[in-house]
Amino acid sequence: MFIIRKIWYVITLPLLLITLITSPVASSTDSAELISENSFVFEKALLMGQGITTDGEYYYTSGAIAALDLTALAKFTFDDMEIVKSRINPLPKECSKRGDDHIGGISYYNGKLYAAVEDSDEYIYPCIVVFDCDTLKATGEVYNLPAEIYDDGVPWCAVDTETGYLYASKWTEAKTIYVYDINDAMKLVKEIPLTGLGVIDRIQGGEFYNGTLYLSNDVENNGNIKNVLSVDVNSGEVKIFAQRDVGGENIEAEGMTFGVNKDGAVLHVLDYNKVIGIFVRHYNVDFGENLNEV
Repeated sequence: MFIIRKIWYVITLPLLLITLITSPVASSTDSAELISENSFVFEKALLMGQGITTDGEYYYTSGAIAALDLTALAKFTFDDMEIVKSRINPLPKECSKRGDDHIGGISYYNGKLYAAVEDSDEYIYPCIVVFDCDTLKATGEVYNLPAEIYDDGVPWCAVDTETGYLYASKWTEAKTIYVYDINDAMKLVKEIPLTGLGVIDRIQGGEFYNGTLYLSNDVENNGNIKNVLSVDVNSGEVKIFAQRDVGGENIEAEGMTFGVNKDGAVLHVLDYNKVIGIFVRHYNVDFGENLNEV
């Protein structure tokens, strides 16, 4: 086993170096100070191309590649992003049999991962699937969502750990965020009409921090810039909280989470370079300001 790992290391190290040398270079902006980044290729990249969340002790990531019929969950150390555990194709049989093949955004709550899951062809089986954080196995909790609402899938979910409410929206032309009570069989308890920025497209991930919902927005046609949006869940007002320079137009912004790491960074975002691999970028941001204009 040691020899196999050594050979694999010899193979992957040059590609990781190529990634670091040739990939687009992200940089700080006025609203998001880039502190550090982690780069992943090959099998690690397959485990983490979609969602990221944290319990303050570990990162948890999700991945999905429909062309390979692959979904994945993984657990990483919080300070160094060393892999602790992974699980390939973790979806329960009831989901995989009906065609669910995509795990999108994930969110941590009370020892469990809540995952936004969909069938990526017709989007007729959107659901929330729950996994155990220790084993990364499905707990058996599957909550189906209305296909007429999530007609282009359910790309993200975020849990407010203070209330036990889970928030989710559709991917494009999102006008409303839907709120569900985890502790009452995922009962729909509220609909939040969004205001401030109009219809929002390409929401890739979300997470709560200090009572505010933040969304990773893979805004298109804006060069290297990707948005992090803030949502006042009481009023529905959406603002541009921060903008990130991801270094290249071929980078897709994915999931995001919050938590202070060893470098003092608070915001952690997955960026997917479809040519090379995955980056996890760590930022300091100013929670006292929101950008009102692009």
